Amino acid sequence: MLPGPVDVPDDVLLSMSKPIINHRGEDFHRLMKSIEDTSKQIFKTKGNVVVLSSSGTGGAESAVMNLLRPGDKAIVPVFGEFSGRLASQIETAKSKAIRVNAPFGSAPSVESIEKAIMENRDAKGIFLVYNDTSPGTTYRMAKELGNIAEKYGLFYVLDAISVFGGDELPMDEWKADVVIAGSQKCLFTPPGVALVGVSDKVVDFVRKNPPLSTYFNYASYVDYLVKYETPFTPALPIFYALETALSKISKEGIDKRVSKHKIAADANYSAFEAMGLQPFVEERFRSNVVISVKYPAGIDDAKFRSVMEKSYNTIITGGFGELKGKIFRIGNMGIIEKSRVLPTVAAVGYSLKELGYKSDTDKAISIALDKLKGLE
Repeated sequence: MLPGPVDVPDDVLLSMSKPIINHRGEDFHRLMKSIEDTSKQIFKTKGNVVVLSSSGTGGAESAVMNLLRPGDKAIVPVFGEFSGRLASQIETAKSKAIRVNAPFGSAPSVESIEKAIMENRDAKGIFLVYNDTSPGTTYRMAKELGNIAEKYGLFYVLDAISVFGGDELPMDEWKADVVIAGSQKCLFTPPGVALVGVSDKVVDFVRKNPPLSTYFNYASYVDYLVKYETPFTPALPIFYALETALSKISKEGIDKRVSKHKIAADANYSAFEAMGLQPFVEERFRSNVVISVKYPAGIDDAKFRSVMEKSYNTIITGGFGELKGKIFRIGNMGIIEKSRVLPTVAAVGYSLKELGYKSDTDKAISIALDKLKGLE
């Protein structure tokens, strides 16, 4: 139950056993067309979706490399380790990250971000981590930021690596220019590819202002998409897995997938609160895909997670950075079923009991079960 990489359905894993094929041949063309068509449907975009054989971090770096040049400025809301990492990626590219900070567990206001834009009218874009997994915070005003970006003529980049497929994100409606998804999160595919929704506005910009990157050049990927190919050798087995996963999501419907994540998140939060535990993030910013909970006084992080794994066969993760030892985090992404939520709630409750924390675990399970009635 990690916040990625997640467990992968058997049929998605088995699809990786297909033969390695010519990535310039007709078989690959059919595979790539299927991925592209389904991706655009799930991204809810009329633009292109390029597939990079890289981790999600590579996808984030691709946005930086394509849109920014040395000396450019970008507005970056920072409210967790990963939004801070995105700001650092921008600075590594010799651009300037204008950080708009908020304490972990909260998020910057739209007004504070607009203020930063007004103070830096030469900024090139807004780079937002939609869901920062380190505190378990989702930026719930992402749609409003799209309007702000349009108002000031800025590019709008959404790093949705950890949340794409698990929460609402209609790319075109939210006026996003780049949306980055990771295969190993809510798309329940093995790690190794990043999907990047790219607007025509971005492609036009890149054609006129080529990036200092051969591998991540968006215009090159879009040109190759015309013949349903990639510029460079793709991670073929993962492309097979991705096609299977996207097909499953498409058949179920992306809106239904998002609804499942919300239902399961509500079950988790409600159950833990019934145990007397306190979610780390302010309620309005709580993530549907990463459930973060404060440790009760006297509970050791390493001991707690060791008991969960050894006694209850359930693996979760702790906090890191400034939150190390203060919170535990549960991935609520990908395969969303009662048979995963309820055992995890039970494992948390009984593990805490073994370590001396008293709570009514049976009551928590009953509350979670009631909340999960909306799941099939």
